[in-house]
Amino acid sequence: IATRLLKNQDDTQLKTRHFDSFSLHYIRPYEVLKTYQEIFVEEIYKFETNKTHPVILDCGANIGISTIYFKTIYPNAIVHAFEPDANLFEILSNNIHTNGFKQVELHQAAIWTQNTQLSFANKGSEGSHIDTSGKSAQQVQAIQLSSILANLDSIDLLKMDIEGAEYEVIKDCAMQLPKIKHLFLEYHGKVSETHKLNELLQIVENAGFKVYIKMAADQ
Repeated sequence: IATRLLKNQDDTQLKTRHFDSFSLHYIRPYEVLKTYQEIFVEEIYKFETNKTHPVILDCGANIGISTIYFKTIYPNAIVHAFEPDANLFEILSNNIHTNGFKQVELHQAAIWTQNTQLSFANKGSEGSHIDTSGKSAQQVQAIQLSSILANLDSIDLLKMDIEGAEYEVIKDCAMQLPKIKHLFLEYHGKVSETHKLNELLQIVENAGFKVYIKMAADQ
């Protein structure tokens, strides 16, 4: 990836870059640099499966770099990608269709503990998130993840990067977690809420997962 070229691009206009096996539409070059490094170089979402059609839930798909990665390592994977931010979802849709990926179901919705409408802070970036204070005027559709899991026999990977909603969602999904083979959970928390992280770790351990923790950022 041409780091210097990307660093000098603007962050307001839609752009396209062609990689070896896919094309990518994007707006913010610095987010592409960071995300590409994590996903395609460090391979933070890499997992092993013998299935020819593994089922993957991509919760917080953003513009689709993670979904593209999943379809690159497992071309026949069945991917359900969820992204509530309208601007990001449009780019996500373009990226999936441009590359001709099949068996990818896109959902313009937030992952939550019930099917409802929620206030949403639409940043048009990785920082977009559910606004539990209700101050944001914009509303988005929210889908109960536990209901989705209940209707699936097994899930080969659940990737969850939902900007702070993971605590409530994982608690709501506790009974369904044992049917998941691999779980990637990005935790967003405050020092004053350490009990939430402890509770999340206990829930996933009770579901049978062996836990590996990696620090993504120190903020």
